[in-house]
Amino acid sequence: MKTIFLSLLFALVLYSSQACSCIYISDYFCPTTSWYNANGGSNTFYIAQVKVVSRYGYYMDVQVVDNLQNTLPENELTILGQDGLNCNEWLNPFQEGAFYIVAIYKSNWEEGPYDLNGCGRFWLPVIDEKVQGNIAPDISQQSYEEFKQQLAGCAAILSTDGQVLNAVHAFPNPTTGDLHLSGLEPGTAPDYMLCNLAGQVLSSGTITNTNGMPPVLSLEGLSEGLYILRLQAGEAVLTRRVLLKRK
Repeated sequence: MKTIFLSLLFALVLYSSQACSCIYISDYFCPTTSWYNANGGSNTFYIAQVKVVSRYGYYMDVQVVDNLQNTLPENELTILGQDGLNCNEWLNPFQEGAFYIVAIYKSNWEEGPYDLNGCGRFWLPVIDEKVQGNIAPDISQQSYEEFKQQLAGCAAILSTDGQVLNAVHAFPNPTTGDLHLSGLEPGTAPDYMLCNLAGQVLSSGTITNTNGMPPVLSLEGLSEGLYILRLQAGEAVLTRRVLLKRK
């Protein structure tokens, strides 16, 4: 009996030493994915809409419906949930045949599957073409198209597709109110959107450079904090984080 007790005690200590421990990021998808995009290191972070094909234990097989950030190399893949040792998400809420937004990366635990992190909000249900749940502190539902359009701001995706906007520099940053844009190629008039971290578009329009001086965007009337500036010229897209800090 003593031997059995010591064996059980050893197993409990071993399990405890391996069990999940993580810093919880946020209950909301936007700040969680924004943080991970900034701090995820070398892991490629994928955001996609998927359909659950089957769920078994702490695994589920999904079909990729729409790549939203980075392109998954497979059309069907396996996602690893919580198995009692890692920090992944419990898969009980996921239903076969249902659609979800998931933010995943290649598993560090097993070869092949992708991790669905449980240290924050890394998934959202999609019901009747509406994204629902903890999107942001003040957003609990969006149409799928609206969610897609605002994803860059929501998740702080820093993209530099194409070369036409690569030389653009936003300054001063931090700014106290006015943001100057230098480096625009002659004849380039990109569209812009200024978003908060919840993905809400606060202002938008077209940037023109008529007098040879760097165009100026005003952040007058906005509260102190971090914002996402998104520029688009044709297929070229550039996003920059902008910190507004009053004197």
